[in-house]
Amino acid sequence: MIEELQINHEYDVTIAKQDHFGQGLVKVNNMLVFVKSALPEEVCKIEIIDIKKTFAIARIRKMIVASKFRVEPKCPYYAICGGCHIMHEEYSKQLEFKEQKIKELLERFAGLKDIHFYPIVGKSPFYYRNKVIFHGKEHQLGFYQEKTNHVVPVKTCVVTEKPLNKIYHEIQKFLLEHPSNTIEHLMLRKTSLHQILVDIEGTITLTELLPYLEEVTTIYCNHKLIKGNPFVEEEILGLQFKIYPSSFFQVNYEMMLVLYRIIMNFYQDKEYRKVLDLYCGTGTIGILVSSYVEQVIGVEKESASIMAANSCKEINHISNITFIEGKVEDQIDSFQDVDSIIVDPPRSGLDRHTLEIILNLQPATITYISCDPVTLARDLKVLVADYEVLEVHPVDMFPNTYHVETVVFLERKRKGTFQNYTILVNRDHIYQPNDFKDMVFVKTTDIEGKKILVEEETYHHYLAFKEHLHQTGIEVSITSGYRSLEEQKKTIEELKNVYTDESKLYEKVAPVGASEHHTGLALDITISNPKQYQERLTKYYTEEELKIREQQYQWMASVCCNYGFILRYPKDKVAITGYSYEPWHFRYVGKKVAKIIMDNHLTLEEYLKIK
Repeated sequence: MIEELQINHEYDVTIAKQDHFGQGLVKVNNMLVFVKSALPEEVCKIEIIDIKKTFAIARIRKMIVASKFRVEPKCPYYAICGGCHIMHEEYSKQLEFKEQKIKELLERFAGLKDIHFYPIVGKSPFYYRNKVIFHGKEHQLGFYQEKTNHVVPVKTCVVTEKPLNKIYHEIQKFLLEHPSNTIEHLMLRKTSLHQILVDIEGTITLTELLPYLEEVTTIYCNHKLIKGNPFVEEEILGLQFKIYPSSFFQVNYEMMLVLYRIIMNFYQDKEYRKVLDLYCGTGTIGILVSSYVEQVIGVEKESASIMAANSCKEINHISNITFIEGKVEDQIDSFQDVDSIIVDPPRSGLDRHTLEIILNLQPATITYISCDPVTLARDLKVLVADYEVLEVHPVDMFPNTYHVETVVFLERKRKGTFQNYTILVNRDHIYQPNDFKDMVFVKTTDIEGKKILVEEETYHHYLAFKEHLHQTGIEVSITSGYRSLEEQKKTIEELKNVYTDESKLYEKVAPVGASEHHTGLALDITISNPKQYQERLTKYYTEEELKIREQQYQWMASVCCNYGFILRYPKDKVAITGYSYEPWHFRYVGKKVAKIIMDNHLTLEEYLKIK
């Protein structure tokens, strides 16, 4: 019979591994036991201090054989503060622990393994934090003890930048020399430009406090600005930013640069039109990638952050980014035609509604920045239904803690394996269903709101084409997409009432099996929105209007190859294509082929013969 564990009982154990919070794990009498500050392979005597239904908690009473990776914590308050979790572990091993933790969580909760996983980046484990919050109670100033409101007085924080420790020492001196003053909350922030912001709450006599803070750039006291600008300035990769007391900014400047360079490298060659930056904070990431894309839209619920984001937009003279104040889950429904989405959510991750809308929007790529691998893995499990993980980049933003920042890049999966975008269908090359068996269609609507089908890649490139035209003042809609053999037959029957001469009829419409619309790769793209289309049915265009429309169609033909399309039936190629000029009929063939065809004024028939 297995003996049940009892509180205060001691056991000699060998630690098996670390859990995801950096604690040691071991089984005692068939029960899982978490041992604070224990490392894998350590032999120690532990004491049970708490027992839950399925696990127990213990502390080390005596170290028998210490790990070769155990180090003496640099912080004298480490055992009681709770702000750091794994300072007793050699830094190289901390990095290994975090990297393995992400891999395990992604495999366990999202089923992801054998993915492109970059080595974790980390550098300076001490004096890296550019922001720190202290709490005050009964004339004591320090950090809250873990999971309590008990203040642990500290003289110096070894993970906080030294200039901030210096300011903290001055404030401690102020409290000692002016005991009638009390501090309940103290936030210190420093920028790489050596500007310091102090935000302090309590019972303060300003004339007594200010002489201690002569080196401070900006001071708030009880939510009122009492010195300097309302912000401190920061520079990131050549751009200027303003930071207010409530602004979200990464606390590790060196690793923040690493993180942002990773993201910028991903976007620099994508040529995206519209990028959503959700949970954008002060707009840092959106502003940094704005030079690589046509348009960025940032969404953030905190009004102070939106104010800072708009200010940063102005001082950096950026015109292609817009910031919207509001909750992401309330705003996400209003977007469409999005090429890429950046999400940097809180630790709780994405809510279900936001995930569903992201999947419905079907952006080409998603960039997910996470400070919690558990919620990251949970959300990726949903996203990988339609997306493939391209790269995972861990960044050690928080040395000596179990926290880790992770950047994941995802790309929309091709649901089919169809690749033959140059397949020819015309009067001499009749549609063969087997040629298109791997094709996947998406559902959309035509200009009249009727459901139609378009091949998936063709449709997403059409959306990009449509958005570009919209930016130039041309509104377009699809009037025809995929057409089945039966639908083509029905169309011909209807037109027989108009064209009694069959030869004239087949000059206007392709025989069954000879229409490009059978492929799902051909679109009739009309210059008009639904309202204009209805107006067109009841009136004739003037000569001037027709001239403008012809110029617009010519413009469409001149830029369509940038989106993988060709003008299928040019004016002077009737003898080759067999069809008269149709300025609205575009065919998707892929960007590379489209550029060759349009630059050399070829038809698809001509290209296939010289290929």
